[in-house]
Amino acid sequence: MKLLRFIPIKLTLVLVLGIVVGNYFHLDVRLLLSTCLILLIVLGILRFTDKKNESPIFGYLTVLTTLGIGILATTLSLPENQADHYLNHDFSGSRTWRLKVAEVLKPTSFSDRYIAKIQVLDEKYSEGMVLLSFVTDSSLQSLQVDDELVFYGSPKEVRGPLNPHQFNYKNYLKGLGISHQFLLGKEDFIPIKNPSVTVYGMAAKARTHIITQLRKASFGKDELSIIQALLLGQRNDISEETYTDYKNAGAVHILAVSGLHIGILLVLLQFLLQPIERLPKGKTLKLVFIVILLWGFALLSGLSASVVRAVTMFSFVAYSMYLNRPKNTFNILALSMFFILLVINPNLLFQVGFQMSYAAVFAIVWLYPLLQKLWFPKNKIVRKIWQLLSVSVAAQLGVLPISLFYFHQFPGLFFISNLLIVPALGVILGMGILVILLSLVDALPNFLVVIYNTLIGWMNWIISWVGQQEAFIFKNISFDAVQMVLNGIWNPFLLRDSIYPSQL
Repeated sequence: MKLLRFIPIKLTLVLVLGIVVGNYFHLDVRLLLSTCLILLIVLGILRFTDKKNESPIFGYLTVLTTLGIGILATTLSLPENQADHYLNHDFSGSRTWRLKVAEVLKPTSFSDRYIAKIQVLDEKYSEGMVLLSFVTDSSLQSLQVDDELVFYGSPKEVRGPLNPHQFNYKNYLKGLGISHQFLLGKEDFIPIKNPSVTVYGMAAKARTHIITQLRKASFGKDELSIIQALLLGQRNDISEETYTDYKNAGAVHILAVSGLHIGILLVLLQFLLQPIERLPKGKTLKLVFIVILLWGFALLSGLSASVVRAVTMFSFVAYSMYLNRPKNTFNILALSMFFILLVINPNLLFQVGFQMSYAAVFAIVWLYPLLQKLWFPKNKIVRKIWQLLSVSVAAQLGVLPISLFYFHQFPGLFFISNLLIVPALGVILGMGILVILLSLVDALPNFLVVIYNTLIGWMNWIISWVGQQEAFIFKNISFDAVQMVLNGIWNPFLLRDSIYPSQL
């Protein structure tokens, strides 16, 4: 398929190029802003004077304008171009800080960790994000989203990995806009009474209420932690052993509410809301309900970056299905990426989750049809197995270069866990939503708890068995950025050329 014939794909690629240029070459904001305004004015004049669009100048100027907007968006997001960012103030030595908890992270053996927004630095309004760590202390009450605290201290830079084959947590945090951290004890801060409430805080309280209701049921500890991850995006209670098993089995994506979960939820909603189409303007009402429910689920899951981009993408998918144009998937992917990068945050482009999410979906859309043409079994059962295997292989090929670059390891038995788990994930998610709804009204029957607990237990057992086959886990693989880019470009074309050798 000649992807570049689609205008959204062209513009998205140009926008991505602009964001990369803006990230590595810091240009003057005023120059960029004036240039973009001039280009937009010229485009508007050309649009009204050349109504037949016969001049190629309009196309060239559109590309140039999109490139400039990408550079401008990234430049505006840089800390040095934000007057109130704490990096632009003198914060050397100990200072008075006021922070607001934005996200609760999974605790380590030594500390409880949070991502916090800076509100005040030495009695002056300030902005920015920092990592907040507290020495593990059973007498210290855990902080919640929206909690605010004041303390006197000095931030330290986040340290990089100690060896070349470790995950670079410093770069990961840098992609989130975090470069410094605070380490505090229980006597080092003062909590603020009656802090302001945000939509993130309300979502966190709703999740906490649901988890409290689920804990009243007879779920196992490991099973409950997986249920929280699958349905609420809350992975903090997952044991290190269980998480390692999922990572080694190549199934860790199941634990993060992302495109896979939202896609399954969209299919369930399309089926459940089918009767609405019989009403006057039923298709429009159905689309509105689906989009509202998808974003409601995103809110309940904490509006994390992975959930926001997944719901954004599948909102476009739902709209395309409403227009009866579900096959133009590349355009949908490009439009969703364009919208997320331009409107939400251009720096998402440099986050590993964003890269892996779009790489996996793009690879599935591109490589899955090629794998089906490579072999199309006549037996229905064999064909279904091959289809599931093809999806898994396509997704893993898409994320392989990125995975090797960031994590330096590859799960050799990924296809087994995905082949066994992914087909049942729709049932698991659907039943989980029912379990949550019934638990909220105190009407959850014990037999349903037993069935769902057993189902999650089987899934954990399968993942554990696959993850413990260490002979098939390839670790400490040296892989740099150049190799990642070259492999990411070369692998799909290599597969295509093996299927269509006559075209070489």
